[in-house]
Parts: sequence; C-alpha cells; structure tokens
Amino acid sequence: MARIVLTTLGSHGDLNPFLALALGLQTRGHEVLFAVEQNFRQAVMEAGFPVHLLPGNIDAVFAAYPRQIFGSNLPLLTARLLIEKHVLPTAAATIEELRAACAEADLFVSTAHQVLASTVADLVQAPWVSIALTPATIPSTSIAPLPALGALPGFLRPPVYRSSWAAGMASLRPVVDTPINRLRAHYRLPPRHNLFFGGNLSHTLTAVMISPAFVSPPADWPPSIRQTGFCFWDTPAAWDEPGELSLFLREAQPVVVVSSGSMSLLLRDAFASFYQTSISAIRQVGARALVIGAPPGLLPASLPEDVYALPFAPFSQIYPRCAVAIHHGGIGTVAQTLRAGIPALVTPWGVDQFFAAAQVEQIGAGRHLSRRTYTQGRVARALDELLQDRQYHERSQAIADQITREDGVATLCDALEAVLSKSELPSS
Repeated sequence: MARIVLTTLGSHGDLNPFLALALGLQTRGHEVLFAVEQNFRQAVMEAGFPVHLLPGNIDAVFAAYPRQIFGSNLPLLTARLLIEKHVLPTAAATIEELRAACAEADLFVSTAHQVLASTVADLVQAPWVSIALTPATIPSTSIAPLPALGALPGFLRPPVYRSSWAAGMASLRPVVDTPINRLRAHYRLPPRHNLFFGGNLSHTLTAVMISPAFVSPPADWPPSIRQTGFCFWDTPAAWDEPGELSLFLREAQPVVVVSSGSMSLLLRDAFASFYQTSISAIRQVGARALVIGAPPGLLPASLPEDVYALPFAPFSQIYPRCAVAIHHGGIGTVAQTLRAGIPALVTPWGVDQFFAAAQVEQIGAGRHLSRRTYTQGRVARALDELLQDRQYHERSQAIADQITREDGVATLCDALEAVLSKSELPSS
C-alpha cells in the first residue's frame, strides 16, 4: 500500500476527476491524502478522504474580479488574472504546505495548472506525476491554442499554431516564470521555463484525462505524456433525485438542460442574461428548460410549467435523459455531455473553455456561441439545429459509445502503480 498525495485547484469541475482517481486508488488499497484549498475541503471530506489545507481562496478571486474574468473572449487574460491574484500572493506558503503534505508520501500527483507543483517536486523525495485535465496547456502543432484558428487550411495550421503557442508563452513568461523562479532561487533550485505551458509537467509521467474521442493524442507530444480517457465522478452519496425532477424528465416533450459551472453561484449578476436568454430560446423552439445551478434569486420564484430549476443535480444522472445541453465548456461538463451522447451548445467564459467549445463543434458534437453573441434569436436557431439535425445525435452517440468502452480511472491507476514500482509504463 502506498501513501499518495493529490493536489488540484480551481472549480469543483477540476476536483471531480481527482475524486474519481482517489476512489480508484483507495479500492486498490492505497492511502490517499488531498492537499487542497478551503473551497474543496468539504467535498473531499464527504468523499471520505483526509485533507491537508492549503492557503488561498479562489472563490474570493472570482467574486472580486467578475468583469475581468467573464467579460473577455481571450483565455490568456483569465489565466493571467488567476495567476496574479490567486496563485502568486500565497505562493511561498503554498510551497511549504505542499512540502509538508508530501513529507511521508510515496507519490505526489498534481494538476498541471498548479504551477508551484514542479518546485515542490524538486524539493521532496517522492516521485511526481502531473495530470492535465485539458490538452490546451500542452503545446502541439496539432492543437489550436485559440479557437478562432480552427478554420485555417490544413497546411497552414502547424506553423500558425506553433507561432501562437510561442506568443502565448512569451506573454505569460514574465507573469509566471519570473516570480516563481525567484522562489526557486531561494531554495537553490535551477529555473524552469514556460511553467504555464509544459514547463510544469512531470517527465516521468504526465497523464491527460481526456478521451481520444474528444482529442486525438498529438504525434509531437513527448513520450512521457499518456492519454488515459476521462475520469468520472459527480454523485455525492447523500444525493437523492427529487420526485418533481423525475416527473419533469418523464414527459414526452424534449428537455434542454442549462448550467454554467459552479462559479456562476458566486457571480449571479454576470450570469443573469445567460440563464434568462437560454430559457426564452428553449421555450421558443418548443422544448422544456431544466436549469441546474442558477444562483439563488436569479430566476423568478414562480416558473412556467415547462421550466424546472434546482440548485444541484449530478450530470451523469440527468444528461442521458435530455435532448441537448447548454453549458459553459468546463472540461468535466463536456465529458459528461459526450458520455451521455447528447449534442451541446457551448458558451465559454474563460481559460480552456474556449478550446473545449471549439473542439465540441469540430468533432460534430454540438455548436458554440460567444457570450457577446448570445442572443435569444441566435440561441433558438442553434437549438433548433441541434434538436432537428440527426447528424448531431448520431455523431454524439458514436462518441458516447467509444467513451463507454474506456476506463480512464483504471488506466491511470495502472500507470501510477507502474511509477510506484519503477516498472515500465503500460502501453497506451
């Protein structure tokens, strides 16, 4: 039995795959400790795992800068803000707390977005594995760093993508690398480069928790990167489906489900138009609206019969009974939509969601609209297409069939155990 420390940060969509992994490791007899911030503490403890608390409060950052985070279509601006306002102010303390959490660890597993993890890994004795929840932070000439580049002719994509990745690295280097390398110098560690784009990845193993049905593994990724498939967890033990929800989902009229991630609860005003426009467009095309996770008080107290809202429901239980999903493009929500086999209308607001939205459209599993063009008329036209065009449903079902045959948790657990035993990694 090994003692394994897991660390991640972000929203609950970033935590859920790590809970799936933790449960898989626990089933195999390993001891798992989470090193996370306060916003994850309750969910981790309810799942039955101990917590080593890290400094920082990402919820406060989202609440303090709503316009900067949600008012731009440029993912690097969101990333820069989160680094400057969330990661760096507590960086020194976070390194020390992660170092303490790993004091007796046999294996340290970190999210690629935790840009301090490579410094901790250089300080502790345990082997280190990094996990990427999206391929959009690992440079490749096969992956568009910006969604607008997806329409380029094939022969132009590699050089343009390469230049775009280089520009992104150059823009974040002074924001991320410079201050973190000052901390590394304090510990007498050599500098690292491009920490937000590949420089924070383990050379032993970097696991990408993405199904090949969503993104095929690029040929120019280094051999230390393995794609495992999605890792699913979203149903707390205490959740029971309300009877009213069951009745709503049983009716014959198609249901379009609407959500915009756990962050929308913190920023009700920023999402008011999104929910209201979505409901109006859904009703316009003759479907019923199921709203999950809208901030309290944002919707009218009395809703029409064809609209049902509730604060939480696990997507794994709900999506297979819906016709279309409208969501923000968080990778966990994308994964649940693809596994359910339903098309999606994706409206991203930051970070890797722009890449995910464009990719959903590229593989034929849905459409995407920007927040700035999210009007009732445009949404209604997109929904009508997604509801009526059989190609979207056939393609979504084919993707779901492939994902159902995968077992991301087992694949990743096998790889981690190979690292622990210092044996050859299982073939991908």
